[in-house]
Amino acid sequence: RKASFTGSPHMNLKPPSSPPVQRLSPAASAAAMSSSSRQEDCEKETHAGSWRIPRPSTLAPWAALLSCVIFCCNGELLQALQVHSSREEGHASPLLNLTICHLGGLVFLPCFACGPGKAGASYGTPAGGGARSSLANCPKAAALLFALLLMSYNYAWLLSTEYLAAGLTNAVFQVSVAFVYVASVILFAEPANASRLLGVALALLGSLLASGLTEKSSEYQTPPTHTDNAGSHAAAVAAAAQQRLVGVALALAAAAGYTVYQVLFRFIFGHLKQDASFLAYFGTWISMWHLLVVLPLVFLADFTAGELLEFPRGPVAILGTTVSAILASTVNALYLCIVMWGSPMMLPATSALSVPFTVLLDFLLHGRSPQKTELLGQMLVVVSVVLILQLHTLSPRYFRKSAKDMDAST
Repeated sequence: RKASFTGSPHMNLKPPSSPPVQRLSPAASAAAMSSSSRQEDCEKETHAGSWRIPRPSTLAPWAALLSCVIFCCNGELLQALQVHSSREEGHASPLLNLTICHLGGLVFLPCFACGPGKAGASYGTPAGGGARSSLANCPKAAALLFALLLMSYNYAWLLSTEYLAAGLTNAVFQVSVAFVYVASVILFAEPANASRLLGVALALLGSLLASGLTEKSSEYQTPPTHTDNAGSHAAAVAAAAQQRLVGVALALAAAAGYTVYQVLFRFIFGHLKQDASFLAYFGTWISMWHLLVVLPLVFLADFTAGELLEFPRGPVAILGTTVSAILASTVNALYLCIVMWGSPMMLPATSALSVPFTVLLDFLLHGRSPQKTELLGQMLVVVSVVLILQLHTLSPRYFRKSAKDMDAST
């Protein structure tokens, strides 16, 4: 029994051989210890700093709120530049102004012209075939289509502000929330429940009331008794009504263009919405097409007397145009963040949050108080966003968790 443990002649037990010990020189040993120490320090810094960065889903609502504020301020600035600039100062014509505002993507051009961004500019294609795959395979050509769409609906929105107050234009534009939701149900299988359908109906009704079309002012009811005055008064009332209808039609056209822009982008490139490199690459080419195609069309419109080309001449107009371009580029960058981090309906619903803020700006800057029906319509638009995004179903725990994540980032 003792031999069985100490080793028997029938058992060839040998102690395991240990690998040979490699001895390092003092200099190499010191270098290895230094490298290991630096790696541990980097891991500690990364671990200590990573918990401070909030999750993208937490940042998306804040990006949406910030984009609403900047969008409204830029709308008021554009309206002031177009309407209140003196002849000596001058102002950029609407087409030229919008072209300048869409050149912000050129800041990413050095990344894709040379360096690591150039190699990462090849992206996958969605399942299926046809025109969708063709556009997905050639994002440069697709960017031209989206650049024209972007220019068209923004130009319609800007022209609408010449016939309506910015608050009314923005309120009518919120019908895009309903347009995008209906398209999402059809194309992207978004759930359609009773509360969301009610939100769509409230968005349509609220936009109608907020536009002021249902408001009957006293000038429609009590015309003057004198024949000439009555005729001139009726003509003025008819001209004002026609201007309002034109402004509302342009705002609805802008909402339709915005819907096509977002739905088409998600339909073609939805599989890349989380890829920040692709969004920067696509935004770069949108700005490039504005420079290569849209700007010559602006000169062509001036040559054919479609819209006279005007440049800002005074220091105030130049400064205002520059600030407007920076604000517009910032909003476009925030929209990219919302597309990456938010839900499919967050981007169209983001613009609805600008309704009460635009009304506040109209009151503070222009002294215009909304009528009761207009105020009711704006409230209905906000309620429609809550119903469509199902914000009323979120528990207080969700908001406490979001606040905790934001506190951790400070």
